[in-house]
Amino acid sequence: MNTMSPVYTIQTECQDCYKCIRRCPVKAIRVESGHAAVMSELCIACGRCVINCPAHAKQYRDDTPLAEKLLESGKKVIVSLAPSFRSEFPHYTPNQLISVLKQLGFYGVSETALGADLVSYEVSSKLSQSVYKNRQKLFISSACPAAVEFIKRYMSGYAPYITDCASPLLAHARYLRKIYGNDIEVVFVGPCIAKKREADVWNEISAAITFKELRKMMTDAGIAEVQTEGHLDEDGNFVPFISAKAQDEKPDFIPRRAAKAELFPLEGGMIAACKKYKQLRDIRTIAVSGIEAIRDTLSGLDVSSLSEPLFLEVLSCTGGCVNGPGMEQTSAMALRRMQTIDFAEKADNTLDDRTIRAIPEMQGTLPGDPVEEKVFTESQINEAMRSVGKYSAADEINCNGCGYETCRNFAVAMLSGVAEKTMCVSYMRKLAQKKANGLVRAIPSGVVIVDKNMNIVECNKNFAKLMGQDIADMYDVKPGLEGADLAAMTKSARLFKSVLVPNGPDVVEREVHEAKKILHYTVFVIEKEEIAAGVVEDVTAPKNQKERTISQAQKVIDKNLATVQKIAFLLGENAAETESMLNSIIESYSIDDEQDGDDDK
Repeated sequence: MNTMSPVYTIQTECQDCYKCIRRCPVKAIRVESGHAAVMSELCIACGRCVINCPAHAKQYRDDTPLAEKLLESGKKVIVSLAPSFRSEFPHYTPNQLISVLKQLGFYGVSETALGADLVSYEVSSKLSQSVYKNRQKLFISSACPAAVEFIKRYMSGYAPYITDCASPLLAHARYLRKIYGNDIEVVFVGPCIAKKREADVWNEISAAITFKELRKMMTDAGIAEVQTEGHLDEDGNFVPFISAKAQDEKPDFIPRRAAKAELFPLEGGMIAACKKYKQLRDIRTIAVSGIEAIRDTLSGLDVSSLSEPLFLEVLSCTGGCVNGPGMEQTSAMALRRMQTIDFAEKADNTLDDRTIRAIPEMQGTLPGDPVEEKVFTESQINEAMRSVGKYSAADEINCNGCGYETCRNFAVAMLSGVAEKTMCVSYMRKLAQKKANGLVRAIPSGVVIVDKNMNIVECNKNFAKLMGQDIADMYDVKPGLEGADLAAMTKSARLFKSVLVPNGPDVVEREVHEAKKILHYTVFVIEKEEIAAGVVEDVTAPKNQKERTISQAQKVIDKNLATVQKIAFLLGENAAETESMLNSIIESYSIDDEQDGDDDK
């Protein structure tokens, strides 16, 4: 048994998008330090997180090394090939694919659908007996391991209604061992990750790999993929492509083709197979695919209220196995269904007596203990919601940004220790806004944020004061001045425009003379071509004036010291710079003196 869980997380690749939580039907994801990890003890290996993770941080276990080890063991290794292979390898004839698998070292290839034939026969017989002997009203299929585990663990009240019949893979593995001996190895190849769980539990199944893993083995072995089903000869006739080896051997499925169950990978396929037996014709049937659909179908179902026997075919993947997580083909679902149906129509639709007599032990479903749901008091849940700013029903926006359907479910997840406050988008946005607003209001300089139309998004009181008494009065009436036109307040609006134009600078620093002041602007981009911010200081203010005088004088001294040995060459340049700086200082003081004079009037 492989001790590594079929589905796992590469922590360093997780981008904290919580998409896996949104897609996981049982929320088997724990978030710690901002990273989402699969909880193997809760996972049903449906693979939804694997196919939906944009960063590919969710992966399934690679069992190709195990398969290769089995091939090197010297034993006969037989492939149990899922019937959805026709939609995964549409350009291969069955003979071609069998030939490829034999080139990889497999002894032979048998259809998993042959095991599904045995399951169909067994289920039809059992259901008929249970209806008439035990008066049982509800029956649930056991073919899909992920669906079975979901019901046993998360809807355990309906677990007794799961038919005690082996899955098609387990039945097939037992059947092959009965025919070819127990010393063979059986490797499943198909679209299902949950089959890896079956291989972990049942010794009859040696390993389970996906179609993607098979392609990896083919690539590693240097086997080029067939890109077309054939070609046209000189007369325009279609000639199927078959490798030279396949032409010589004409390999076929062992010990025979499947008969009635080729449609098992499609929603309703098991029902179609079972109804070929007269025992099931008097029982109502419903096919359900997708874990959410299974939950919705069973939720609130009172079995005693059923007026007639009902058989539920349940599959974890929406549409059936042809939409499994181990598929690499991205063709349309309709096309995959058609390809599977076309191949099924070529089956002989009969089970010979020899096959039926060889039916092995057919009992056995995946184990699954019910998951105990943690229960919290209303007070605890409300306290958890308050910790993320949910004080009333109006605050519960149920945005699903955290991955949970409702804020209440998120609160329960936090109490259960599988979620963190930082996952709440609205809470973090409000927190960031409060911090930003606090910093903007507390900073001693003037701060203003504008959009590309020069409308103010936010500013502080100090900026309003720098713009004049009228603007300061407006600020008192409308703090922040949101929506006000910056261009109407100051000619410095051009600085903000300069950083928001395409390919404009990220930062601009300028000194602007306004209202008998020298204002130092540092303008920078917040969001390219959309939002800019500016920090404004009055360099003529006494405190800033003093600091600026010292700074400029120090620059003059440093510059002159550095050029002592080059004084003859640089005297003119430094003298001009010194004069400019001193003139600026003098002008600063003269403005201050003029202001003082105005104040005295």
